[in-house]
Amino acid sequence: MKWLIEKSRYVAYIGVFVLLICSLTAYVLGVYKTVETVMGIAFNEVKDDLALVALFDSLDTILVGTALLVISVSLYELFIGELEVPDWMLVRNLNELKANFSFVIIPLMSVKFLQKLLQAENALDTLYYGISVALVTAALAAFNYVSEKEKMDELEIHPEEEETRAQDLDN
Repeated sequence: MKWLIEKSRYVAYIGVFVLLICSLTAYVLGVYKTVETVMGIAFNEVKDDLALVALFDSLDTILVGTALLVISVSLYELFIGELEVPDWMLVRNLNELKANFSFVIIPLMSVKFLQKLLQAENALDTLYYGISVALVTAALAAFNYVSEKEKMDELEIHPEEEETRAQDLDN
């Protein structure tokens, strides 16, 4: 039974693979949207304001692809083994993974708000949308602050303990 439970961590391969496919799909879609928008601008088929909205939509799609890639890499690092990736992509626990994800959500919401602002038809709706984005951003920032504070407090209480990563389990 112990062997089965220890090896069950490799089920994370499913999530890693699916997220990687989703990330690649988002990148391809982002490139497609960008090319389509640039072609529309080149042939004067798209107005300036709509071109900006379309370009921000491409940016939004690529940011989603990046978030999915980071989560995929992080799941691999947490459950399966070590990768040679930049330090900013590494996480040591699920709280850090959630924090990294929230740092991607904030720019996505900002892009969506900018799109809404450029397409604004009703000032009051735009104001409500902006307030909503600000509240969610504040909530995510508070979550990250509390998580970081808890992590620092834990390190002060148990400085001799180090967090276990997937590669530690193979030894």
